[in-house]
Amino acid sequence: MLHEVLEQASRTGRLTWRLAVVVALGFVSAAGAWGDDSAEGALLAELGTCPHRILYERYDGDNWELYVMNADGSGKENLTMTPEVHELYPQASPDGDKICFLADVAQGEDTLRSVYCMNADGSERVLVAEKARQPCWSPDGQHVAYVKQEFDKFNVVDFASKRIYFHNVDTGQVTEHPNADIEHLYTPNWSSNGRWIVTTVHAGMGFRHGIIAIECGGTGVYDLKIPGCRPCLSADGKRVTWGPDDHTIKVADIDLSAAEPKVSNLKTLVRKKELHQYHPDFSPDGKYVTYSVGPGGRTQATGPGTHTQVAEMVGVPGKWNIFLKRVDGRGPALELTHDENLCNKESEWLPACDDAP
Repeated sequence: MLHEVLEQASRTGRLTWRLAVVVALGFVSAAGAWGDDSAEGALLAELGTCPHRILYERYDGDNWELYVMNADGSGKENLTMTPEVHELYPQASPDGDKICFLADVAQGEDTLRSVYCMNADGSERVLVAEKARQPCWSPDGQHVAYVKQEFDKFNVVDFASKRIYFHNVDTGQVTEHPNADIEHLYTPNWSSNGRWIVTTVHAGMGFRHGIIAIECGGTGVYDLKIPGCRPCLSADGKRVTWGPDDHTIKVADIDLSAAEPKVSNLKTLVRKKELHQYHPDFSPDGKYVTYSVGPGGRTQATGPGTHTQVAEMVGVPGKWNIFLKRVDGRGPALELTHDENLCNKESEWLPACDDAP
């Protein structure tokens, strides 16, 4: 395109070839300045001012641990450091003070997966429930919701679950959701208005596979009519991000104020056919989405605490890394972890305590 413009200008006498070369070199220089390297640098500089940090799970040295890093990928820190326990699936409280997570402990040929809660610095670990999975926080930070393991013997598949329970972090009291037919849920999100659990369901509750909204205080269940899985709600409850297939991350508006929730204005944020894109999560200010990228398909257990299943499931290893993309679509997809032989996935934003929504 540049060549054609310059050639036409020269023919019409508006630009000499000598000047054309100078202009062309200027364009090349500008193109380099505006290329991917510069765009990545600008995004890194922007993220350097972000007060929020990012939690994630990492498999290294035959152990799953929970890490935290700055929004630009710097300052990586191990929060757990427990070689005999495998920590996974971190979820930050809305005020950024606490983290709930999964902990796997080997019991002979079986695995005991439990939900725990701890301070954001990794201290004061407290058991929430044994044989449980997929926790999430209430908007006031007073309760942790979780699903129970479907079978007495551990099964690694995410949707091997039954019922929803609510644990009061102050009193330890546990109550059960009023809908006793709840089953096969994973990645639940508690909406900011407190009314809904938005989650994936697989082969349960009359659904083959999909994303649904469940009334927190009632028995209502609504199909959100968006294909795919692993939804995440924004902190203000007005947007949802999820994976409609193995290679795509989408964002959309969601109305959780009506009697029946509805999703609209769907947009593709990321699509990459060569690798799988999973586990999207909004930053607290709604500006960014982090997500996991890696090879898909069924992977083999490679060490203690790992299981054989599809790579996106909790406790299954793979050469995955954490990426970030602006919600408005501008700029590059930025790789925040750069480990070719380690597993980094299941990112979760940790709000700055003084700037939490």
